[in-house]
Amino acid sequence: MHSIGRRPAILLAEGDAVIGTDLSDALERAGYRVLGPAGTEAEALRLLVQEKPTLAIIDVVLKDGRCTGLARALRQRGVPFLVHSGCRQDQCTAGDFQGVPWFNKPAVAEDVVISVNELAASEPALATEAPGSQPTASIRSLYPSTATGNPLIRKLEGFTSLTEADRAMLARISAETRLVAPGTDLVREGDEPAGVFLVMAGLACRHKLRETGARQIMAYLVPGDLCDLDVALLDTMDHTISTLSACEVVRLSPETVADLLANHPQIARGLRKAQLVDEATLREWLVNVGRRSTAERMAHLFCELLLRLQAVGCASEDTYALPLTQIDLADTLGITPVHVNRTLQDFRRAGLIELKRRQLKILDLPRLRALAEFRPNYLHQGGRVAA
Repeated sequence: MHSIGRRPAILLAEGDAVIGTDLSDALERAGYRVLGPAGTEAEALRLLVQEKPTLAIIDVVLKDGRCTGLARALRQRGVPFLVHSGCRQDQCTAGDFQGVPWFNKPAVAEDVVISVNELAASEPALATEAPGSQPTASIRSLYPSTATGNPLIRKLEGFTSLTEADRAMLARISAETRLVAPGTDLVREGDEPAGVFLVMAGLACRHKLRETGARQIMAYLVPGDLCDLDVALLDTMDHTISTLSACEVVRLSPETVADLLANHPQIARGLRKAQLVDEATLREWLVNVGRRSTAERMAHLFCELLLRLQAVGCASEDTYALPLTQIDLADTLGITPVHVNRTLQDFRRAGLIELKRRQLKILDLPRLRALAEFRPNYLHQGGRVAA
């Protein structure tokens, strides 16, 4: 049991002293006690015996080798953990490392802390221990207006007319959400599809990984988006779908999706049109990577996200949550993190944007749209965007 009044403890197993110090400092600033950093599995296991931590952050490989024993010991003791490692998640086949949030090095220390907060909030027994946490507050603070409207209903009403029965059906199938930590693979390339994931809060993505570990993000999934409507027709997935922030998701069975398409014509019409918009958006992203400059790519992405999030009630006239790291943006735009940082600084100096605490405010939307040559016709919103 954890003592009342004590700060929650985080076991930190990290072989790199510099990274360990940075993570330790960030965790302590966030209100946690740090056990470690432990540079070896043996040291981490000794700390685990001395005190059961609230959570753990571990690397796959420490100075004395792979820490499979540590991962197994944490699971046996019921201690949630996340991985911060130079090893790719798809290369780690050990069962004890499966299904946990995963950060590829080098990750921003503050992003790891955010994930720790959200992981603690997702565990009912730990929610009261996370500094200042509420079970779903971190996600709802990303997109606060999702609390006042169902994003799936809002999205489909932008494409078709829904009856009260349609809305009731959509509300029913999207009610049973589960909280997923950032960096979690909802389904991986090569997996057999087991249903369609619906994002109700947070931000997820489609991506592919090269053998070198290089990642290309090919789509963002915002609240109200479904992951591959007809995926049941495939034997295996040809790409991976992962969470970029903490998310609330629903897994719809193939039978549920088939029923919607066969017995609810207006819902089916909205879903089919949404799928066409997904394909149109992918074409626009291809133009982005192939024919636009770095600044034009970023400007186009920011303009697109504003409209997509407004359509489901998750953005104001000029502001929305942007829970992305610079590495995420680099992997989206096909550039380096250094170019992302320089371009963001250029946008700030030019008075185009303000980016603070994971909130993006567009200060001059006409100039940003002109820079990107942004034409929103591919989103097929027809002037029905909700501000």
